[in-house]
Amino acid sequence: MKHGTPALLDRLLARFLQCGTWVACLLIGAGLIFDGRALTAGIALFILLPVLRVVLMLGVFARQRNYLYVTIAATVLAVIVAGCVLGLRLGPLAG
Repeated sequence: MKHGTPALLDRLLARFLQCGTWVACLLIGAGLIFDGRALTAGIALFILLPVLRVVLMLGVFARQRNYLYVTIAATVLAVIVAGCVLGLRLGPLAG
């Protein structure tokens, strides 16, 4: 990395994923007790956490002006989006 330390990014990502996991668990717990919509939101958050991690990394690398890693993170994000779009268009739920 040009600026900052890899350890700082590691701590930021770990904290982000830890908080996201707790929030998802709380939503699932609330969904089991009170409302099924919170359950769905918790599961959706668990699915979205890795994608949000890539978005966070993209932002950190952009702020550091580390354009090689910005390009890599943007490419990974584009592959994820393309996979979702293709899955929706060609998958079993496609109309």
